[in-house]
Amino acid sequence: MKWTAKISAAFSVILFGFLFALVACNGGNGRPPIPGPGDGLIQPPGPIVKPAVPPEKAFPTSLHGTRKGKATWYSAANGGFEALTGIPINQIGCQNCHPGTKADGTPIDPKTYKPDCYDCHKQIGDRVDDRVCLKCHRRQEREIALGYPDVHRNAGYFRCMSCHTLREMHGDGREYASWLEPGAMDAACERCHRSVKRHASHDEVHLRNVHCTACHTKSVIACYNCHFESEVEGHIKRPYGIMRDFTFLVRRQGVGKVYAGTMMALTYKGRSFVAIAPYRAHTIVKEGRKCDECHNNAAVQEYKQTGKITVTRWDAAQGRLVGPRGIIPIPPDWRQALKFDFVDYTGDPKSPTTDPTKWVFLKSGSDLMQMLYAEPLTTEQMQKLSTPYSP
Repeated sequence: MKWTAKISAAFSVILFGFLFALVACNGGNGRPPIPGPGDGLIQPPGPIVKPAVPPEKAFPTSLHGTRKGKATWYSAANGGFEALTGIPINQIGCQNCHPGTKADGTPIDPKTYKPDCYDCHKQIGDRVDDRVCLKCHRRQEREIALGYPDVHRNAGYFRCMSCHTLREMHGDGREYASWLEPGAMDAACERCHRSVKRHASHDEVHLRNVHCTACHTKSVIACYNCHFESEVEGHIKRPYGIMRDFTFLVRRQGVGKVYAGTMMALTYKGRSFVAIAPYRAHTIVKEGRKCDECHNNAAVQEYKQTGKITVTRWDAAQGRLVGPRGIIPIPPDWRQALKFDFVDYTGDPKSPTTDPTKWVFLKSGSDLMQMLYAEPLTTEQMQKLSTPYSP
């Protein structure tokens, strides 16, 4: 009977490995859910489905192919930064942004570059290394560099394509204006986490009105105060710095729940701009936020007392911008309530190096503010947040 036991054990190992591969490679097929780590059940996603439109035909319409997201946000018609600069996006080169080389290391000529399959693939159909993804998706790369944890990444076996799909990468024949447009993305917490273990912070109110990202995002990061003269004159990205250890709360369109959000800020010829958007950071933690991190926190108290929420401020004594901290709910009167300070870079805009002593205070207040794919919290939601909460 020893040989039968050995066969049984070997079969169990093979079966476990097969099921594990299905979960890690986005190919589960309706098998029973797997117990999650104290947080309910994890159901493997559905099977890998062959795209209805072949990749070679769909790619030109994909976000990787069109780069429409940048144009959507920048557009003056959408309340974007173009309204302040007056410079069309096709004169800046943003839509031809590239990581310097193809996936196989072949140098890219910026003058002739057009997106194609070899940006990501060394050979058509090969498995794309996550490091290739991070060459363009720099916020995720920066999250890792800053040491933020992520339960999926830390598990050791999740890849980008464990959550994201071929349709997202190659397109489906439809042109989307942004990855935030409803229908553009398949990746969602709920595709695997079909149920959650009920406890104090998983009550009906939160589950119905608050998205997973609002409580389980450790932090978002933001590229703040990009010096647009450097982009226009020298094709150099020159932000003042990375803002971290904060999370905005917005209502995401198409989801209908309170969602994590972030911002991006720019200046050009003395004018300032801030964009606010929903954001899905790759800094997900198992333990959700404590009640007082959102309810009656410092930002909420400032809003109750002054009608304002300080997001960034210039510290004259230290000669630097101080960034946001903690949870910042975006209130209904966000254009008037949110307080931003800005700096200007007085060095050579064409220089590839940045002299930190050349940043000087520019102004308080934003000349133009934009929010797409999201809405501010409601008056009722702000009132609920102003009340101390205990389960």
